[in-house]
Amino acid sequence: MRRTDREITDLTTMEQIIANGHVITLGINTADAAPYVVPTNYGYEFDQDKLTLYIHGAPVGKKRTLIQADNRVSFNIVTNTALYQPNDDKLSHYSYFYQSIYGVGKAVLVSDLTEKEHALRLVLKHEVGHDVPGNIDPHDLKYVGVIRIDVASFTGKQHAQPSGPEK
Repeated sequence: MRRTDREITDLTTMEQIIANGHVITLGINTADAAPYVVPTNYGYEFDQDKLTLYIHGAPVGKKRTLIQADNRVSFNIVTNTALYQPNDDKLSHYSYFYQSIYGVGKAVLVSDLTEKEHALRLVLKHEVGHDVPGNIDPHDLKYVGVIRIDVASFTGKQHAQPSGPEK
Protein backbone atom coordinates (compact mmCIF):
# COMPACT_ATOMS: atom_id res chain seq x y z
CA MET A 1 0.00 0.00 0.00
CA ARG A 2 1.54 3.26 -1.12
CA ARG A 3 -0.15 5.44 1.50
CA THR A 4 0.72 3.51 4.64
CA ASP A 5 -0.55 6.46 6.68
CA ARG A 6 -4.05 5.50 5.50
CA GLU A 7 -3.72 1.76 6.07
CA ILE A 8 -6.00 0.21 8.67
CA THR A 9 -4.44 -2.63 10.59
CA ASP A 10 -6.87 -2.76 13.52
CA LEU A 11 -9.26 -5.70 13.08
CA THR A 12 -11.99 -4.01 15.13
CA THR A 13 -12.01 -1.00 12.78
CA MET A 14 -12.08 -3.27 9.73
CA GLU A 15 -15.00 -5.23 11.21
CA GLN A 16 -16.85 -1.94 11.74
CA ILE A 17 -16.31 -0.92 8.11
CA ILE A 18 -17.72 -4.27 6.95
CA ALA A 19 -20.69 -3.80 9.29
CA ASN A 20 -21.34 -0.23 8.08
CA GLY A 21 -21.08 -1.03 4.37
CA HIS A 22 -24.03 -2.28 2.37
CA VAL A 23 -22.64 -2.90 -1.11
CA ILE A 24 -19.80 -5.21 -1.99
CA THR A 25 -18.21 -4.98 -5.42
CA LEU A 26 -17.12 -8.44 -6.48
CA GLY A 27 -14.42 -8.95 -9.12
CA ILE A 28 -14.55 -12.29 -10.92
CA ASN A 29 -12.00 -13.59 -13.43
CA THR A 30 -13.03 -14.06 -17.04
CA ALA A 31 -11.42 -15.63 -20.08
CA ASP A 32 -11.37 -12.13 -21.58
CA ALA A 33 -8.79 -9.49 -20.80
CA ALA A 34 -11.02 -7.75 -18.24
CA PRO A 35 -12.59 -9.05 -15.02
CA TYR A 36 -16.34 -9.08 -14.48
CA VAL A 37 -17.22 -6.68 -11.69
CA VAL A 38 -20.63 -6.71 -10.04
CA PRO A 39 -22.06 -4.85 -7.04
CA THR A 40 -24.43 -6.62 -4.66
CA ASN A 41 -25.46 -6.62 -1.02
CA TYR A 42 -23.88 -9.11 1.34
CA GLY A 43 -23.88 -10.87 4.66
CA TYR A 44 -20.82 -11.80 6.66
CA GLU A 45 -19.47 -13.52 9.72
CA PHE A 46 -16.19 -13.60 11.59
CA ASP A 47 -14.77 -16.68 13.27
CA GLN A 48 -11.87 -15.24 15.24
CA ASP A 49 -10.14 -13.17 12.53
CA LYS A 50 -11.39 -15.36 9.64
CA LEU A 51 -13.92 -13.53 7.46
CA THR A 52 -16.60 -15.30 5.41
CA LEU A 53 -18.85 -13.32 3.07
CA TYR A 54 -22.13 -14.39 1.48
CA ILE A 55 -23.99 -12.98 -1.50
CA HIS A 56 -27.18 -14.17 -3.12
CA GLY A 57 -28.79 -13.95 -6.51
CA ALA A 58 -30.24 -16.02 -9.29
CA PRO A 59 -29.46 -19.73 -9.40
CA VAL A 60 -27.99 -19.35 -12.91
CA GLY A 61 -26.19 -16.53 -14.66
CA LYS A 62 -22.89 -14.95 -15.52
CA LYS A 63 -21.51 -14.74 -11.94
CA ARG A 64 -22.08 -18.42 -11.33
CA THR A 65 -20.76 -19.51 -14.74
CA LEU A 66 -17.56 -17.51 -14.27
CA ILE A 67 -17.04 -18.78 -10.72
CA GLN A 68 -17.44 -22.37 -11.93
CA ALA A 69 -14.60 -21.73 -14.38
CA ASP A 70 -12.33 -19.86 -11.93
CA ASN A 71 -13.31 -19.35 -8.31
CA ARG A 72 -10.62 -16.76 -7.45
CA VAL A 73 -12.32 -13.45 -6.63
CA SER A 74 -11.53 -10.05 -5.24
CA PHE A 75 -13.87 -7.65 -3.48
CA ASN A 76 -14.18 -4.11 -2.21
CA ILE A 77 -16.49 -2.51 0.37
CA VAL A 78 -16.58 1.29 0.75
CA THR A 79 -18.41 3.29 3.42
CA ASN A 80 -18.36 6.59 5.32
CA THR A 81 -17.79 8.64 2.21
CA ALA A 82 -17.86 12.42 2.01
CA LEU A 83 -16.52 15.11 -0.28
CA TYR A 84 -14.17 17.64 1.31
CA GLN A 85 -14.73 21.09 -0.15
CA PRO A 86 -12.03 23.57 0.83
CA ASN A 87 -12.70 27.12 1.91
CA ASP A 88 -10.41 28.44 -0.82
CA ASP A 89 -10.52 28.40 -4.61
CA LYS A 90 -7.70 25.87 -5.11
CA LEU A 91 -9.10 22.87 -6.92
CA SER A 92 -6.17 20.75 -5.72
CA HIS A 93 -7.41 21.16 -2.14
CA TYR A 94 -10.58 19.15 -2.80
CA SER A 95 -10.45 15.63 -1.43
CA TYR A 96 -12.64 12.67 -0.61
CA PHE A 97 -13.03 10.92 2.73
CA TYR A 98 -13.75 7.18 2.87
CA GLN A 99 -13.19 3.90 4.65
CA SER A 100 -12.71 0.75 2.61
CA ILE A 101 -11.91 -2.92 2.74
CA TYR A 102 -10.23 -4.79 -0.09
CA GLY A 103 -9.74 -8.54 -0.13
CA VAL A 104 -9.30 -11.72 -2.10
CA GLY A 105 -10.61 -15.23 -1.67
CA LYS A 106 -12.24 -18.27 -3.18
CA ALA A 107 -15.90 -18.25 -4.18
CA VAL A 108 -17.98 -21.36 -3.49
CA LEU A 109 -21.37 -22.02 -5.10
CA VAL A 110 -23.48 -23.16 -2.15
CA SER A 111 -25.95 -25.99 -2.72
CA ASP A 112 -26.56 -27.17 0.86
CA LEU A 113 -30.00 -25.86 1.93
CA THR A 114 -28.98 -25.40 5.57
CA GLU A 115 -26.00 -23.26 4.57
CA LYS A 116 -28.16 -21.32 2.10
CA GLU A 117 -30.63 -20.48 4.85
CA HIS A 118 -27.79 -19.47 7.18
CA ALA A 119 -26.36 -17.22 4.46
CA LEU A 120 -29.70 -15.58 3.63
CA ARG A 121 -30.33 -14.88 7.32
CA LEU A 122 -26.89 -13.24 7.56
CA VAL A 123 -27.60 -11.06 4.51
CA LEU A 124 -30.96 -10.03 5.95
CA LYS A 125 -29.50 -9.40 9.41
CA HIS A 126 -26.81 -7.20 7.90
CA GLU A 127 -29.32 -5.16 5.91
CA VAL A 128 -31.98 -4.86 8.63
CA GLY A 129 -29.65 -4.63 11.61
CA HIS A 130 -31.02 -7.55 13.61
CA ASP A 131 -32.12 -11.16 13.29
CA VAL A 132 -35.45 -11.47 11.50
CA PRO A 133 -37.76 -14.24 12.71
CA GLY A 134 -39.71 -16.33 10.27
CA ASN A 135 -39.37 -19.23 7.90
CA ILE A 136 -37.81 -19.51 4.48
CA ASP A 137 -39.78 -21.80 2.21
CA PRO A 138 -37.71 -24.86 1.14
CA HIS A 139 -38.76 -24.21 -2.47
CA ASP A 140 -37.27 -20.72 -2.25
CA LEU A 141 -34.05 -22.12 -0.77
CA LYS A 142 -33.72 -24.55 -3.68
CA TYR A 143 -34.24 -21.75 -6.21
CA VAL A 144 -31.98 -19.01 -4.82
CA GLY A 145 -28.31 -18.89 -5.72
CA VAL A 146 -25.92 -18.35 -2.80
CA ILE A 147 -22.21 -17.72 -3.10
CA ARG A 148 -19.85 -18.03 -0.15
CA ILE A 149 -16.55 -16.22 -0.29
CA ASP A 150 -13.85 -17.81 1.83
CA VAL A 151 -11.67 -14.75 2.34
CA ALA A 152 -7.95 -15.48 2.16
CA SER A 153 -6.83 -11.96 3.05
CA PHE A 154 -8.21 -8.47 3.44
CA THR A 155 -6.92 -5.05 4.31
CA GLY A 156 -8.38 -1.69 5.17
CA LYS A 157 -7.69 1.83 4.01
CA GLN A 158 -9.17 5.16 4.99
CA HIS A 159 -8.94 8.85 4.42
CA ALA A 160 -10.60 9.96 7.61
CA GLN A 161 -12.20 13.30 8.27
CA PRO A 162 -10.30 15.36 10.82
CA SER A 163 -11.91 15.21 14.25
CA GLY A 164 -11.06 18.78 15.26
CA PRO A 165 -11.38 22.19 13.67
CA GLU A 166 -9.94 22.56 10.19
CA LYS A 167 -6.35 23.81 10.14
